[in-house]
Amino acid sequence: MKAAKDILKYNRQVIMTGYIALKGTAILAREFKDKIDERYPVWLSREASRFGEGKDSEDFDKAREILLAHTRDMGSECGEDAFLTEVSKGGFLTGLYEMAAMCSAGFELDLRSVPIRQETVEICELLEVNPYHLYGEKCFIAIVPEGGSALEKLKAAGISARLVGHTTDKKAHILFNDGTESHLNRPEPDELERLGLLRD
Repeated sequence: MKAAKDILKYNRQVIMTGYIALKGTAILAREFKDKIDERYPVWLSREASRFGEGKDSEDFDKAREILLAHTRDMGSECGEDAFLTEVSKGGFLTGLYEMAAMCSAGFELDLRSVPIRQETVEICELLEVNPYHLYGEKCFIAIVPEGGSALEKLKAAGISARLVGHTTDKKAHILFNDGTESHLNRPEPDELERLGLLRD
């Protein structure tokens, strides 16, 4: 059996399925509907309030099946030399931190490649909310062998998926954003918690 540290020997890809901050966006769209509708067409809050449902939920379940099958087909096993985590409370950066702790691998990741819906961008800008710390749902971060092949399988099934980074042979977790470089920090509170909207 491979130890988690063995992943450092590989240049494995970090891929994402779905979009970040879906649940948080849906909650904000409902809680601040009037304010959002004053700025944007009413369809925006209506559509955003349903994020995480319907096709988002169906694609999430399909993505799990495809990623697990792909991992097995490549002779790997989740939790040993491949990793899969759902973005949830605390948002994308919290999910990424949890991934880093699980795999004990260094990685480099481009924030500009992280999938986010335009409705989320507009709502977060209006409400001064950081989408990277906003509750996610129906979104996976995965480290897998042959990431290009995994992406092809996901896209063939009609699932939104992107390559966002790769593992390295170092311990550092580096984030690139529009020419700037930073290190992944400890998770911050979820933005919904700051707004008093996080309900267990």
